[in-house]
Amino acid sequence: MVSRDLYDLLMILYDAGARSVPAEEVAWTSDMSATLNRALNMQYLVYRDSKRGRQFSLTTAGYNAIGKQPPDYTSLSSIFSAFFGRRG
Repeated sequence: MVSRDLYDLLMILYDAGARSVPAEEVAWTSDMSATLNRALNMQYLVYRDSKRGRQFSLTTAGYNAIGKQPPDYTSLSSIFSAFFGRRG
């Protein structure tokens, strides 16, 4: 079981779409910065920067932390990360 603040942060991302959600569409507040850093360190979510800006996605661990079933597909980058031992 994760702490309430971490659960709330992950649920906000889940409710916003869970995968490749633009940062400006996530309803996080500035007081959630420490919790966001904890979620990133615990690898419950990841982000990537692109031409369209920063995008956040839940990881399998993030889905499990909030008791939701992750999507049935696995991204190619996740396969390579698992194979080569890298963390995304």
